[in-house]
Amino acid sequence: MRKLSLILLLGVFFVFPNFVSAQSTPTLVNVSVQLWPEYDQPSMLVITDFEVTAGASLPATLTFRIPSDANLIAVANYTADGNLANAPFEGPTDDGEWQSFTVTLDSRAGRFEYYQPLTRNGEQRLFSYLWDGSYAVDAFDIRVLEPLDVSLLVTTPKLESIEQQKELKYFRGEPVKLAAGEQFALNLEYKKTSDALIASPQGVQPVAPVDENTPGRVSLNNTLPYLIGGLGVILIVGGLVYYLKSDNTGGKKSRAKRRAIVDAEESESGVYCAQCGTRARAGDRFCRTCGARLRRQEE
Repeated sequence: MRKLSLILLLGVFFVFPNFVSAQSTPTLVNVSVQLWPEYDQPSMLVITDFEVTAGASLPATLTFRIPSDANLIAVANYTADGNLANAPFEGPTDDGEWQSFTVTLDSRAGRFEYYQPLTRNGEQRLFSYLWDGSYAVDAFDIRVLEPLDVSLLVTTPKLESIEQQKELKYFRGEPVKLAAGEQFALNLEYKKTSDALIASPQGVQPVAPVDENTPGRVSLNNTLPYLIGGLGVILIVGGLVYYLKSDNTGGKKSRAKRRAIVDAEESESGVYCAQCGTRARAGDRFCRTCGARLRRQEE
């Protein structure tokens, strides 16, 4: 029975070699790292573009590690037209001296970006980059963007090639092949005479100018007539309610006052009509009910 299981297992390896290969760690065709010191923040922006081999099945799931003091800001994959789109990922989570995150790609190429602090000593800046070797890479290259107001920039290993793009200067090294587990380190040192950044700090920017016609924008010019009209209605209703309450209260007070006067007048007279017995008010000479002449004590 044990021999039969061993034969079946060997058969899987020989009959389904692609399946076994798919379960192994993938190889990256290329990895391109860009180091942008003091670009839009007083720190290092690290941009990593990568591409899996053509035989890799999609969606592809990859796990990368970044330094523990790094701040991951973007994870994306390249679409068919060469644009970037957000890619689903998990993490980052603590992984010893690193942080690790796992990304799922719908295409063969992707990118992730993070910020990492620079070491400062007066005008001197120091930074160390390390590729941890999680994946084998057929072509690994790195380039460094020169910051503003730099008097001296040195890299170890030395980057010989210099590129000029849109008035920006890049130092670039030759691509190297890395095996799985093989690391690549680069140390950067430069002197900078100011704190000027290459680009303005990035924030949330509108894709189009915001004006009175922007969908979802509330314009004061459009809403002012409604506000004034609503205020007028509130004043009218409030005035009406006040008037009704005042009139009701005043009517009650008037009736109560008249009743008090009548009661006072009636209480002042002790004369009653001899014909019908109605109590007369002060000053009456004739009965208000039957009209008979009142008889007073003095008469």
